[in-house]
Amino acid sequence: MFAASETSAVTIEWAMASLLNHPELLEKLKLEIDEKIGQDRLIEETDIPNLPYLQNVVSETLRLYPAAPLLVPRLTVEDIKIGGYDVPRETMVMVNAWSIHRDPELWTEPER
Repeated sequence: MFAASETSAVTIEWAMASLLNHPELLEKLKLEIDEKIGQDRLIEETDIPNLPYLQNVVSETLRLYPAAPLLVPRLTVEDIKIGGYDVPRETMVMVNAWSIHRDPELWTEPER
C-alpha cells in the first residue's frame, strides 16, 4: 500500500513542479477544470474522460519522470540480437524507460 501511494505522491509532485515552471500550461489546465468541473466540487474519477488536457499532463509527467525508470528485468530464453548486440541465452536484460522517454530520435522535443 505504501509503495503505491509513494509513487502517486512523487508523480503529483513532479506534475506540480513542472506546471509551476510553465505557468501558461498551469493556466490552461486550470481553465479546462473550471470549464468542465467548476469550482464548487472536487474532480471525481468519472470526470477524467472529460479532462483531456489533465490526462495529457499526467501522461507527460509519467513519461518525463517515470515512477519506475527501469522496467522489470527479463531473462533471455535464447541467443538473440538486440540493437545490433549479441545477447546470449539466460542473460538478464533491463529496459531503461527513462532513457527511451527522452530519446530525441523518438520524441521531437524530449525534454518538454
